[in-house]
Amino acid sequence: MPRYSSRANKPGHYSAYPRERPSPRKIWRYTAAAGCLFFILLFIKSSPVPTAQNIHPFAPAAHRPPSNPSNTANPGEPRWYNHWRWLNPFSESITDDENRSVLPPPRERPPIYTFYDQDAEKDEGIKAAQNRLLLIWRRAWWAHGFKPVVLGKAEALNNPLYERFQVRKMEHTLGADMMRWLAWGQMGQGILSNWLVLPMGPYHDHLLSFLRRGEYPKLARYEGLDSGLFSSDKASIEAALKQALDSPNVAKSTSLRDLLSPDTFAVDPKPSAIAFYGSSTLADQYKAVSTALTDSKATGLLLLADLIISHLHLTFLNTFSSGIAILTPHRSHSLLIHYPAITLANALTTCPSSPIPTSCPPANPSCTPCSSSRPLPLSTPQSLENTSTLFTIGTIPHPYTLASLLSKTASLSIPHIRRNSARDPWLVSTTSKTLGPTLGGPDRLVPFKERVASEASASRSLWLVAEEE
Repeated sequence: MPRYSSRANKPGHYSAYPRERPSPRKIWRYTAAAGCLFFILLFIKSSPVPTAQNIHPFAPAAHRPPSNPSNTANPGEPRWYNHWRWLNPFSESITDDENRSVLPPPRERPPIYTFYDQDAEKDEGIKAAQNRLLLIWRRAWWAHGFKPVVLGKAEALNNPLYERFQVRKMEHTLGADMMRWLAWGQMGQGILSNWLVLPMGPYHDHLLSFLRRGEYPKLARYEGLDSGLFSSDKASIEAALKQALDSPNVAKSTSLRDLLSPDTFAVDPKPSAIAFYGSSTLADQYKAVSTALTDSKATGLLLLADLIISHLHLTFLNTFSSGIAILTPHRSHSLLIHYPAITLANALTTCPSSPIPTSCPPANPSCTPCSSSRPLPLSTPQSLENTSTLFTIGTIPHPYTLASLLSKTASLSIPHIRRNSARDPWLVSTTSKTLGPTLGGPDRLVPFKERVASEASASRSLWLVAEEE
């Protein structure tokens, strides 16, 4: 066995464990692969490493992804979930989360269209007044279960019949009316309204209930509303437009209705819950506003807006003639949480400012005008009342809030709540008049949910939360 005199003469690792040297072909392959990887890393731009210069501690947080419908992604926050099983007594059995409430699926709102050409008026004061009237129109129809949509030139230009309209010579008034119909035809079936046509009646009026169904089998207009309101399916709108564009009287007419044969429309009776503030109506019934419009259009439109708001408020007061009920269960301990509801009720019963204080809406000339000497009665019942002419404002406290108000101890504990407090005190008190005193809490939940959220009664009440966000 050989001896090694020094450390330097010892065999290396490669000598002790000899390996086969790679062939030149393999060396070429490895070199080519390494070169390709180098160029890929060189030309692909990677995200920069965060440094002190590009980190913003006060930047807004990224949007959260959508939560799972059956489970909440953000515990502790007020959440809700739309589901057809909303009448189930306990939301947690559907959402798997005690902080998430199940609400009924939103009701389908049929669209109602109006047309407004923002380039037609150059005066800024007039445009501001018109925009205020458009906002009133949108809010009024939305409150009655519709989806108000303001159309413009863009919708009319997209209609395939616009090219035929463009080559016809006609009066400016007829051209504006034709543009309104072209925009409506582009949207398909629905309701076409002048933005001075507003609902002025109860939510469950027969005509309003029919229009909310969203089914319009024929082209219909309504007696007494002139060209203020139409409803139709898409085929009838297109047929009416083609008939008007092919008419030989286009150059002489000022309205699209004049170009159509009498049997084109189905004329329905005059509605009792829809008002049209047209020029003839203003001249006959509201001379002060009509005179102001003649003197200054901007001032007259602002007066008209005040008049319409006062009539909408008056319609509310006449619909709920029995008054406003402020639901106050356990009022001796929880009166403070009902203060916002009391403030709102006082505002609703206050007569609105109006350019013609004793006037009535056009659709209801025999209304009862608002009088500060005879205000709408206010009541503070501890239980719900089943009266269709009574508007209810309720405040729902969190169970911990109510337990804190009803408890006579400095701090709450689970043993105290279980042994010394009644079960579901707010729900029992709220429903005792309509359901009696014997039912338990779970049996009261379903009728209470129906009273709050069903379509039959949702328009007769408003519900607030006691805790601020």
